[in-house]
Amino acid sequence: MDETLVGMAIGISVLVFASILIAGHYRRERLRSRIVNSLHGHRLYDFTRPKR
Repeated sequence: MDETLVGMAIGISVLVFASILIAGHYRRERLRSRIVNSLHGHRLYDFTRPKR
């Protein structure tokens, strides 16, 4: 019974750690995407072409 509880505790802690890493990665990617999109300025031909 003790080995089962230790295995479950280790498994749960690994899953919590992995979910924290995944959330951090998602937040970094969203921030990077926002920064990259703000760096792209409007080009002249964007204003001269009609919108569809």
